[in-house]
Amino acid sequence: MTFGAARGDRRDGMLSVTDWVRVAEIAEELDLSPLRRRLGMAGIEHRITQESGQQVLWVAEGAAMDEVISILRGVSYQLPLKGGRQWPGQWPGLAEQCRRTPVLIASLVLSVFGALLVYWRFDWVHWLTFQDFVLLSPREISFGSVEEALAKGQYWRLVTPVFLHFGLFHIAFNGMWLWEFGRRIEAFAGSLHLALVMLFSAVVSNWCQYVWEGPSLFGGMSGVLYSLLGYLWIRNWIAPNRALALPRGIIGFMLAWLVICLTGLVDLIMRGSIANAAHVSGLVIGMVLGAVFGIAGARQAAD
Repeated sequence: MTFGAARGDRRDGMLSVTDWVRVAEIAEELDLSPLRRRLGMAGIEHRITQESGQQVLWVAEGAAMDEVISILRGVSYQLPLKGGRQWPGQWPGLAEQCRRTPVLIASLVLSVFGALLVYWRFDWVHWLTFQDFVLLSPREISFGSVEEALAKGQYWRLVTPVFLHFGLFHIAFNGMWLWEFGRRIEAFAGSLHLALVMLFSAVVSNWCQYVWEGPSLFGGMSGVLYSLLGYLWIRNWIAPNRALALPRGIIGFMLAWLVICLTGLVDLIMRGSIANAAHVSGLVIGMVLGAVFGIAGARQAAD
């Protein structure tokens, strides 16, 4: 893709380019539907013409060119090939990805903070757990009531356990997969979309873990991670887009890890126990959300 504003003075059918500005030349095989949707949402009047085997983007004279260029850069690596095929393009650099994914970065920072809190200030951890608790001895905990906590307005407890991490492996494993999954969704669908998916997944997976296990000290981003995995898996299956496509083997590895955890083998070699109910419920709710938004996206593309 090459772009740079320039005035035009030619005509293509009914399109008078005298009052239009030539902005970009884009490979003919790319599907520009995502770009056109973004420009339309921004209220930017535009046209696409064919020229010498390329697609040429024109915008109405007087359009906010900085915004046009920003949209172009934002979607340039998301454009799929026509016919739903995948495009093996490159992701932007680390700094650019961080700029585009504030919700992901905030989630990573809060997760690291939660891990440090467990390590250095465990006496504060009870403020972030699903149930309040009192540590009676190093091996004895007295849990409060969820209903009592919610009656006091402590609704943050439905979410905050996802930020607690117990050990270096726990935060490293979850942080790696949160980065891998979250950046794709936020760059493609936006920060608000990712925030809502993560928030809903956190509440559902935490609640399911509590219902299944009963009063217990649990935490970690794993339930949300499996939700994001399910979302990417099903949404990209229904409406393929290279921005959402995971590298080959990741889905198989994560599902295999889920099964291994369900067998109890991991509990034997690691301190603590795996929150399997959070994993399974997270995966299911992510698949449902992926199906809902995948179908909506496919219908929008067809229109």
